[in-house]
Amino acid sequence: MTVNASAATTRYEAESSPAVCTGTIDSNWAGYSGSGFCNGDNAVGAAVQFTVNASVAGSTTVGVRYANGTTVGRPADVLVNGVARLSGSAFDPTGSWSTWATKTFTIPVNAGTNTIRLSPTTSNGLANVDYLELSLGASPSASVSPSTSASPPGRPPQCTGTSPITCHFGVNPGNYTVTAWIGDQSSAGNTSMSVEARRRILSAVTTAAGTITQHVFTINVRQPEGQPTGQGGTGTPGLDVTFAGSAPKLSGLTVQPASSPLVVYLAGDSTVCDQPTAPYTGWGQILPTHVSAGAVVANYADSGESSGSFLSNSALFPTMKPLIKANDLVFIQFGHNDKTTTASTFRSNLTSMINQVREKGGVPVLVTPPVRRLFSGSQLTDTALHVNSVGVNLPAEMRSLGSSLNVPVIDLTAKSKVLVESLGPTASAALYLQQSVDGVTDNTHFSEYGAGRMADLLVQGIRERNLSLVGYLR
Repeated sequence: MTVNASAATTRYEAESSPAVCTGTIDSNWAGYSGSGFCNGDNAVGAAVQFTVNASVAGSTTVGVRYANGTTVGRPADVLVNGVARLSGSAFDPTGSWSTWATKTFTIPVNAGTNTIRLSPTTSNGLANVDYLELSLGASPSASVSPSTSASPPGRPPQCTGTSPITCHFGVNPGNYTVTAWIGDQSSAGNTSMSVEARRRILSAVTTAAGTITQHVFTINVRQPEGQPTGQGGTGTPGLDVTFAGSAPKLSGLTVQPASSPLVVYLAGDSTVCDQPTAPYTGWGQILPTHVSAGAVVANYADSGESSGSFLSNSALFPTMKPLIKANDLVFIQFGHNDKTTTASTFRSNLTSMINQVREKGGVPVLVTPPVRRLFSGSQLTDTALHVNSVGVNLPAEMRSLGSSLNVPVIDLTAKSKVLVESLGPTASAALYLQQSVDGVTDNTHFSEYGAGRMADLLVQGIRERNLSLVGYLR
């Protein structure tokens, strides 16, 4: 059913044809419009689709009235005529299923009939959807969520430059919802987005002239940025955002405090950390490209740390622990620097971290260390596989400890071994640092490409273990 909500807007009810709901039409929560609302299936890809009519082609404002009675966001991609225009658009909690809010965004439409599809990106599915309002050149009559704007708000004064575009916001440490409108009305663009010390948030996206896409992320701000002990520099207090790519285009940027996101803490070494200086890249710097709004990666990994030093250094585990809240994930990866650690000490250090995470209500996850690129013929050596100088097979100890303490284990050693050996001694060099490309040869630390491949393997393990972050993976 189509309703003329005002002179400027047209309302399309989710429960009525030609709208299609992959789920059920319900009426058990108060406050909805029309005869009901779409309660979508709790699955990735389950969707609600509206068929709308636009009098002219161009940029249009859309408002979606929804309710989300859970405590976590339910992000969804927005597809217009089958083409994804917005990725992981946030549908944040509203407090209860009978409390309705309006999510607004700007999308391009053709003159005549168009389809607008909301497709959830997590297994939690969609929020309950009441209706969609369409407006050409005007805002919907309903109120706008504080974290969104009916149209790109324009580049804020905190952003300067053209290529790259750099932005700085003087916020306190914490978690923030960052909304970026990428693209330009008059020119094509190619834009990537990173925050703080080279932490990649969005790989480069290409936009045609006249196309602006809205992207929403949850970002962790820590001081010092980069590595917690300040190696490589402490950065600047607040939030730094950089838009790069071959032709960066930015039409708006907003920063708002985030409401209780799922936090994924990273405890590890230089193969994990936010490396402040290229070409060195930790897999923790790339992991955020896989994570939708509502969840956030807080990287406390630090170069040179062993299981024991991370546990005792006041800037590391003792700083991270008080921040952990119920159901937060803590990924624990050590081994590279436990070269002389005995099996009993290694297990004791990990057990202490596990127990302290659980004291806070968090969920510890052991991650075995990625392999070094050290070959004997076509096979990796024991040193590459983290059998240390006193004969301790560190990944095996982690697997055993995980089994005995009922802790999930992501075997990044085994996964990276398969990858590196399948590439062989020559091709696998691209995963690490090469003299010809990077100015240094290093068979332990990753190039940006290699860190990305390790992050891919970690995400594979997250899905295999069905961790709570699965619901937020893009």
